[in-house]
Amino acid sequence: MSSINFVSFRELRTSTAKINDMLNSNRKIVVTNNGKPKALMIQVSENDFEDTLAMINQFKLARTINNLRTAAQLSGASEMTLDEINAEIAQSRKERRERSTKGAEPNA
Repeated sequence: MSSINFVSFRELRTSTAKINDMLNSNRKIVVTNNGKPKALMIQVSENDFEDTLAMINQFKLARTINNLRTAAQLSGASEMTLDEINAEIAQSRKERRERSTKGAEPNA
């Protein structure tokens, strides 16, 4: 079982050999800034780098979609009909056109 280590950005700059050893021993490293997680470092090989990156991107996309679905359910947007959605889009486009037209008019 691999462990998770937390290191600050300062430690990352000053202790690169130590951090490289942690990665080589298959540990995961959370890089923090002011005590808050900012980045995750994991060991990858040349052979699995692209697969690992694709997997991370796929997970992030799935999480984003899930968050959007949850927000739509909480706001009631998930219950909208296609006609209601199209009406919202049309209204938004109309408002955008009106704003851009007002900005293009010369001052009187």
